[in-house]
Amino acid sequence: MATVSPYTTKRGRRWEVQWTRPDGRRTRKRGFPTKIAAQAWLEDQNTARRKGTWVDPTRENTRIDTLGERWLAMQTHLKPSGLRSIKSVWTNHVKPTWGQRTVGSIRRSEIQEWISTFPLGATSARRAHNALSQIFDLAVDDGCVAVNPAKGVRLPRKPTPVKVYLTMEQVRTLADESSQPAIVWFLATTGVRWSELAGLQVGDMNLSGRRAFLQRAAVTVGSRVEIGSLKSHESRSIAIPRFVCNLLQPIIAGRGADEFVWPGADGGPLRLPGHGSFFHGALERVRAADSCFPVVTVHGMRHVAAGLLVSSGASVKVVQRQLGHASAAMTLDTYADLFDGDLDVVADAMEVAHLKLGEPKVSQKRGSA
Repeated sequence: MATVSPYTTKRGRRWEVQWTRPDGRRTRKRGFPTKIAAQAWLEDQNTARRKGTWVDPTRENTRIDTLGERWLAMQTHLKPSGLRSIKSVWTNHVKPTWGQRTVGSIRRSEIQEWISTFPLGATSARRAHNALSQIFDLAVDDGCVAVNPAKGVRLPRKPTPVKVYLTMEQVRTLADESSQPAIVWFLATTGVRWSELAGLQVGDMNLSGRRAFLQRAAVTVGSRVEIGSLKSHESRSIAIPRFVCNLLQPIIAGRGADEFVWPGADGGPLRLPGHGSFFHGALERVRAADSCFPVVTVHGMRHVAAGLLVSSGASVKVVQRQLGHASAAMTLDTYADLFDGDLDVVADAMEVAHLKLGEPKVSQKRGSA
């Protein structure tokens, strides 16, 4: 049973609603300037109750920064690098804009304006939106809001990633200019991620069998390196060309199984090469001599390896296993351009099969067009 009644204040008459909430509690809402406004509010509450979308008005006053800190604390499933990334997004973009706002006060149009005028690129905008949207998902689960206002916001299109492929001759040029040629060759021919290379220990290498067993990742997080599981959470074996095994043999000879193949100054795993490192120094020297030499990154060496694998005749499944992709579909989605040549191979194979049969007989019935 709900009642709408007036009461007197210093500013004149106001209206209040006394009603029973969906949770059974008797309460009241005051401050309406007119009876019509009070009745409209009450009808909104009754409609929400019938639709099952009713939200406790007091919960709508929960602030984004309160929910945001809870949301961060729940991200225990993320790897250190991923956790560091979302903490940065929260601290630098989401919290400064929305932290002091209450969840019930934010409208989709405001979020759309924020994303549309985001000062950084499309990737950063999408990450910031994803963080805010997940916080609102938590607000919905907690009954603070009925719907997530971040849903349905138009996001900027992701930039098309530029993949750089090197020839074997170009890899040799880069390796010869580097103080760590074995690393350059290993990256370019195996397709491992830097974290996987940095996590390799001597005991993981089977050079006589031309294999390396990947079972840990050494991820650079800020100024430190943290050792954890691989990105796929599954260990895998990769193939190593014989000439690369020959380069590795003197590097690991006589060393303990638990030592890192390429240790840092402290004996731990190497950090991701930054500006001024052996990799970037070698690239700068090569480009100084040849300005047309492609600009490639450490992570981009995975693309280089994929290109060399495909040009050597590797199938999609082989490339998938070597690079550690979750599925062959993912490999095709990433490197569809490399496999375009397979169309010509298929056409040529059908041509050969056709020639073995001889020319087809062409007949035309009388009267046909």
